[in-house]
Amino acid sequence: MAVANFLAMSAVAANAADVAPSPAPVEGWTVTLGLGPQVVTSFPGAQTVRVWPTGNFAYRKPNEPAPFVAPDDGFGIALLDFGWIKAGPVGRIMSNRGLSDGNGNFYGLRNVNWTLELGGFLDVYLSEHLRTHLELRQGVNGHDGLVGNVAIDAIQKFDAFTFSIGPRLALGNSQFMQSYFSVSPSEALANGKVYPYQAYGGVTSFGGLATVKYDFDPSWSATLFGGYDRLMNSAAASPIPNRLGSLNEYTGGVIIAYSFNFKGIGILGF
Repeated sequence: MAVANFLAMSAVAANAADVAPSPAPVEGWTVTLGLGPQVVTSFPGAQTVRVWPTGNFAYRKPNEPAPFVAPDDGFGIALLDFGWIKAGPVGRIMSNRGLSDGNGNFYGLRNVNWTLELGGFLDVYLSEHLRTHLELRQGVNGHDGLVGNVAIDAIQKFDAFTFSIGPRLALGNSQFMQSYFSVSPSEALANGKVYPYQAYGGVTSFGGLATVKYDFDPSWSATLFGGYDRLMNSAAASPIPNRLGSLNEYTGGVIIAYSFNFKGIGILGF
């Protein structure tokens, strides 16, 4: 009996040792904040470039993989998220058009103040490696126009690296196009290098963007990116880019991102 009891107790102890305690589930959300500098064309139709801040924001459940965010996406929040389709509000800030920073040849043309654009975005993942991104935004000051962006990204991950590349299409209504590409008779007379021109809405530019992201660890990452766009249609026919600026638009920069766990309230804590 003593031997039997000893063997039974040994078996119970062995089983208890084999069953490791389950790790406590991580609560809240994993939030990713990115920030960095980029070099961009000063404003639509300009030949000069300027340094402009850029960044990104995303959140997910702690057990979910990090979502793909392109450096030229607007600052948005995915309030609707079914994995393969995401949607929510988005915003962008567009720099002003003036005579500073080497743009003195725009003398006589109207200034365009910096613009806050607000609207919505839609992401559709046609596959794990192919994302379509749409944005529609209204300028609430500055150019006061309605603008849109269409982007397609082919995405591929290799260990700590994530590569993406894809085309870009920008659109603007007549209000937007006239703010940057129309020339009134009085402006043409004051400038002396351009002639009167009336721009109309439609496709503004077409180009592409490529990125490479490196994950240093689960918390820190860096993304390098570069892109090129070419003015199209009414914008390309304007005397402003042809005589004062350029039909080519460039962008390039780096974003450093940090991910952390957040147990907040509201949107991120429901």
